[in-house]
Amino acid sequence: MKLKVLYTVVLILLATSAFAQNGWNWPEDPAEKKEVQSTYTLYNDSYRAGNFEEAKVPLEKLLTEYPKLNESIYINGRTIHKEAWKNEKDAAKKAAAAEKVMGIWEARFSNYSGAESKNIDRMAIDAFSMMYKDASKTQYLLDLFEKTISVRGDKTNYAVLKYDMTAAKLAISRNLDMSSEKILEIYNRNMTILDAQITSLSGQNKSTAKQESTKEDIDKILAELGVIDCNFIVEKLVPEFRDNPDDAELAKKIFSFAFEGGCTDADWFADAAIKMFENEPNYGVAYLLATRFLKEKDYLKSKEYFLKAVELTDDNTDQAKALKQIASSARSQNDKPQAREYALKTIEAEPSTAPDMYTMIGELYLGSSECDKKVSKIDDRARFIAAYDMFVKAGNRSRMKVARENFPAFSDIFSANREEGEKVTIGCWIQTTVSLQRRPEN
Repeated sequence: MKLKVLYTVVLILLATSAFAQNGWNWPEDPAEKKEVQSTYTLYNDSYRAGNFEEAKVPLEKLLTEYPKLNESIYINGRTIHKEAWKNEKDAAKKAAAAEKVMGIWEARFSNYSGAESKNIDRMAIDAFSMMYKDASKTQYLLDLFEKTISVRGDKTNYAVLKYDMTAAKLAISRNLDMSSEKILEIYNRNMTILDAQITSLSGQNKSTAKQESTKEDIDKILAELGVIDCNFIVEKLVPEFRDNPDDAELAKKIFSFAFEGGCTDADWFADAAIKMFENEPNYGVAYLLATRFLKEKDYLKSKEYFLKAVELTDDNTDQAKALKQIASSARSQNDKPQAREYALKTIEAEPSTAPDMYTMIGELYLGSSECDKKVSKIDDRARFIAAYDMFVKAGNRSRMKVARENFPAFSDIFSANREEGEKVTIGCWIQTTVSLQRRPEN
């Protein structure tokens, strides 16, 4: 019995101690104070027990009639109503819960000096998560984000900066007044803040991964909006890149914007793409650079990047695509040995390319009159047999017919004292051996 009494006394003392702590503003009138303490206890007991619905009524009385009682009622009140928002299925009630959370944040800021400067980021994040699907709240979000950034400056939470850009994108899709100039203003402001945060964190040897990732997300949103044109890139980004040619991040940004904006023919695009590739090698950029250099007839660089593309993928189709380009390029330069070499490598990478590649090799043999020594019709016409063999592998019947029509005639074989079926070695660049065949008789 004595232990029970002692336990009760301790609880009363602890409760009294809690009420007496700094930050509490109880009414001076004893009777009123007792009533408020009773209301607080009713709310607090329900809150701690997880009975949030029961806690709402006494909490509302405290928030309305005693707004400066203690900051904790706002902290816990936000938790209570955000939980209600999470669990609510009815759209109208869900929206009302979101409004209530925002109201609690605003009341907290009004009643507690310094609370806004420390916590407005959290309010902004709550607002986005709870309201971004509601088109009627788009402008509210934009205004809140702008205020948050003005209050927090370089300390603005990175998530707010991403949500700010997302809200701008939503504004456009929802036909709000959002000019390209305003989009770029938001973009530049938020990127400047992220850069400042990265510099600060790097100086403290802390991770910048979240800021870096946020920058990528914001860049992607801007690119999707299509507000970046070639003039913007040339006027704003290219000069900066020329001053900082080793800035891989800026190069990536220029590449992304130029690709979206259709500015890939400019010289500065290639420079940016090369720098980006050096930092983040990948098949797509290597292939793009290779085709660009091919178009400019810079065959050495074109081949270099096609080969890099091959190295950067395990996909047979993609490998064959790049190897085929090298073969075709070599053929256009009349480098027949290299054209054949890469045609065969293309087939090796992707067998389904055999019809095209063997046909190419056959055409190379057909067009190699420079290999004829004009001494023996048998030897000179053997290349047509080699071409025929390639067309057979390609399954190209029309070209097989053309090649056969250029075989040695029976009279040529007889006059040279040769026999059908004997081996004939072809020199020059072709360097192969074929079985002697005669031209079909008409």
